This record gives sequence, C-alpha cells and structure tokens, in this order.
Amino acid sequence: MRRRSATRCALWVALACALAGPAALAQRPAMTVGVIDSAPLAYRDAHGAAAGLHVDILAELAARSGIPIDIRIEPKARLLAELKVGNLDGAIFFASPQVELVAVDAGVTDEARLVAFGRAGTHLENVDDLLRAGTILHMADTALDGDRRWRKHQVNTYEQMARMFAQQRANVIAGNMMVLLYQLRKTGGEQQVDSSVILFRKLDNHLFISKKSPFQDQAALLAKALQEMARSGAIDKFIVRYQGTEPGRFVLHPAASVPPTGPAATSAPARAPAPVARNNNPA
Repeated sequence: MRRRSATRCALWVALACALAGPAALAQRPAMTVGVIDSAPLAYRDAHGAAAGLHVDILAELAARSGIPIDIRIEPKARLLAELKVGNLDGAIFFASPQVELVAVDAGVTDEARLVAFGRAGTHLENVDDLLRAGTILHMADTALDGDRRWRKHQVNTYEQMARMFAQQRANVIAGNMMVLLYQLRKTGGEQQVDSSVILFRKLDNHLFISKKSPFQDQAALLAKALQEMARSGAIDKFIVRYQGTEPGRFVLHPAASVPPTGPAATSAPARAPAPVARNNNPA
C-alpha cells in the first residue's frame, strides 16, 4: 500500500512539473543586455525607441534563440562595471582581458573596421601619407594611441569629430568606419572624404554574458544562433541598413603592409602604426 501511494505521489509530482514547465519558462525574466550608446550601433530614435545595428542584431537573436532580451543603451564607461557586478546579464564589446575576466563569450555579433579618412585630395595609402596629413582627430583607444609620431587631437564623441571635419578643422579623422560615415552623412561631410582610406585593423564585436548571470549556461545556444544569423546573411542585411552601400566606393589600404619609407622613416623607428589595443569600446 505504501509503495502504491509513493508511486502515485511521484507521478503527480512529475505531472505537475510537466504542466508548470512552459509557464515557468514564460515567466522567466528577460536577459538584460547592454549596448554602447553610439549611433548607428545603438541610439534612441525620434520617438524614443531603441534603434541601431546592435539593437537589431539582439532582437533577431532573441527571436532565433527563444531567449527574451531586454536591451539597455548605456554609456561605455558604465557597461563593464554593470556587467562585472551582474546588474547586466550581457553586453556587446570587443574582446579584452578585462571583459573575459568577468564574462563568458557568447559569439561574434559583427565586425568593426578601424580606419583613417582623409579630406578629398588628402590621399591616404601609407603611413607616410598620415604623417604628412596634418592634425588627425580620433577617439580614445584607437590605432593612434601610443604613437607619438602623429599630430593628433582626441575628441569625446564621433559627432564632435564629424562636425569638426565638416568645418575643415582637421584633414584626417580616425575610428570605426560605420560610425564615421553615419556621422558624416548627418553633417553633410560625406562628400568631403577622399576615396583612398587606411585600414588599421578589423575587430569583432562579441556578445559577452556575465559570470554572475543565470543566463551564462545559455552562451553556447546564443553563439550557435549568432553563427546561423551570419551564415544566413541576416547580419549583413542589418549592416547595409545602417551603413548603406557607400563603403564600396572606398579603397582600403592595410596599414600593416605599408610601413613608412620616406623621410619620416629616418626620424622615427620604421614600424607600422601601433596596433589597436583590445578594448571594450565597439564604437
């Protein structure tokens, strides 16, 4: 009799768990993912709604993985700290030792190209051209950091950089190619850019999940979904949405393959520009 009662109880528990399972999953909180506030990667549109490349990628990722995602647009300086303490479940960053210390990699979201644009007529094909170009505007943590040969001026935002370029206050601007072109279009400066461009480096943005997040065990599932998005061309479609086809008119010259050969080589060590430090700024 006791054995029959125990068996009956076990069946009822199993049935209850099976019935509660889908409801429990539906009630599970969404995974909060932070993205850096930098148009067109992530920003608020005229109606206050989240928009941008990383917003679209995360929305598609949620649909494909079945994991609801709550997107938070935050300043760069806040994201890593929030990820570290677990206030954010995830964030999109470049890979770096600082990020990998507090989070697990859940796959590549997109690729960033770090470039230098010259004003029309300022033809950039090699490092010597950069040295002759005059003042270079750049953000922190770019390929120009740590190299004292450049006449450079650091700015706070890409919007400020594009505005100063349009006002002819500098001949060269350096940073994320997609963000630069987006901001130049807003200021009407895209036609002022020469078609010959120096490519410093290509860097992948990754989705990282906090080691304090209950979603870290979903990293493999999210990575698989991102791979499927890349293979299907979904990510490329999002990129074209914000970047357009304009980059096709530019000729990219890899900086590493064109070391200085002119007079500058005799006044400084003959080396390519300092490589981009791995950092947590996808913008």
